[in-house]
Amino acid sequence: MTEAPATGSSARAAGNEGTDAEPPRFSTLRGIAPIAVLVGVFFAILMGAMDGLVVSTVLPTIAGDLRATNGVPFVVSAYLISSTIAIPIFARLSDIGSRRNVFLAGLVIFIVGSALAGVSQNLTELIVFRGVQGFGGGGMFPVAIAIVAVLFPPNLRSRITGIVSGAAGLAIVLGPLVGSYIVSVTTWRWVFYINLPFGALAIAVLVLFVDPLRSQIRGSFDAPGAALLSGWVGALMLALIQVADAGWAWTDPRILGLLAATVVLFVGFLAYELRTAEPLVPLRLLSQRVIAASSGAMLFTGVVFSAMITFLSVFVGIVLLGNSASATADVRDVIYFLAIPMILGAAFGGQILLRVSYRNMIAPALLLAGLVGLLLGGVTPSTPLWTLAFGFLPVGGLALPLIPMGFGLGLSLSGITIAVQNEAPAREVGAAIGVTRFLQSLGGAVGISLLTVFGTWRAGVLSAGATTPGEFQNALVTTYGEIFLILAVCVLAAFAFAAFFVGHVPQTPAEDREVGGRGTAGVVDPAPAGPGEGA
Repeated sequence: MTEAPATGSSARAAGNEGTDAEPPRFSTLRGIAPIAVLVGVFFAILMGAMDGLVVSTVLPTIAGDLRATNGVPFVVSAYLISSTIAIPIFARLSDIGSRRNVFLAGLVIFIVGSALAGVSQNLTELIVFRGVQGFGGGGMFPVAIAIVAVLFPPNLRSRITGIVSGAAGLAIVLGPLVGSYIVSVTTWRWVFYINLPFGALAIAVLVLFVDPLRSQIRGSFDAPGAALLSGWVGALMLALIQVADAGWAWTDPRILGLLAATVVLFVGFLAYELRTAEPLVPLRLLSQRVIAASSGAMLFTGVVFSAMITFLSVFVGIVLLGNSASATADVRDVIYFLAIPMILGAAFGGQILLRVSYRNMIAPALLLAGLVGLLLGGVTPSTPLWTLAFGFLPVGGLALPLIPMGFGLGLSLSGITIAVQNEAPAREVGAAIGVTRFLQSLGGAVGISLLTVFGTWRAGVLSAGATTPGEFQNALVTTYGEIFLILAVCVLAAFAFAAFFVGHVPQTPAEDREVGGRGTAGVVDPAPAGPGEGA
């Protein structure tokens, strides 16, 4: 069948200048097909989102078994770097080929990488295979969202996107639990092997229930753009990792060389992408208001999503509790105060957007998350992890601001994803999602490294005159308080971008949703929605 997902209301109001020559169309599903597709996509996304958290939990065990101390952080960094590079590559491939097959290719690469990582005999092999795994995992999310855009009408799509986006929050809850449980009952290698049966299930569901979803648009793949992208992202991340983890100085000739290479390759990447007819990253999409606003918001929220859990875990487990016997359980419980509201926010976001405009949901959500996040800057060594009323109701402590912060971040994540999904030109929905997802991943990769460097430097400055354990702890607590403040400011920066959102979810007549059969057999033309410039 042919495929042309529905475009957003504000894009239609602007006319799209001929981008979509025919009325937007979508496919509908009946019977068990919608549930099967949703389950397959959800489990695939959950696997990719969980992987980093699971592996981070068992890193000490891996290091001990492989008799490796130096370079262990690269096990995590290799996945993050390769997945960041993979996002726009897979997104572009999905726009010029079969969305289902491109998604399956990413899933297969992820599974193969998982199997190879499980049989690694040394740290070098594990780092390389984690890179393979990350390349497949990075391509799954943007293509999955594009598949949802093709298979479901706009009003149902919002609900489903909210559920799929909630997989990221669920991964935060399950990741540490799964990692710690696996190493308690078997070897760390099953952290990777466990992906195989779930991946096989997702592949079977997609092959059985989803047609190839081939785009009507044919184009070429931008190989030079992919090479330039891989070059500047790889050089930048390698420099940041060496400064953060290996202790190289910013003035080290090797760091200066990597940063110089980053600038040269980045400028070359921008120049080439702006000139080529079919770019890997269509920068012209940033001229569209909603996509530009989404990209800026995703860049800053990406820093927060990646860094908050990491620094919160270290702060609670090491700084406040000093790796006590209860530290692991307490860290898990504190993370729940952030993760569970985030899951709920992502799930409810699609429902709320059926009633309000993009801006009227995303902007208040980010403002709430940013303002309550500022409260985390006031932590002290005596701050309790939580204060409960009636034995269950949080009324104080470190956990209290995490609840509204998590809910606001979850709402914004699903809201931004849905906005891009609806407002992007039909033939470039995958690329538009890929751009925003790439910036979110890049923000996380760069942000966590820069904040690690900042934390190391700031703690050294504050503890320079310390002579007692209490003074050292005060210096660390102050350092982490400042890191939390920086993260809150990043959320408020994302809020500034949210002010530029326009439009709302287009509504589709109920009778259109009744057409269709197995997989993607049914295609209908929904009635055009009205102008969506209201906010």
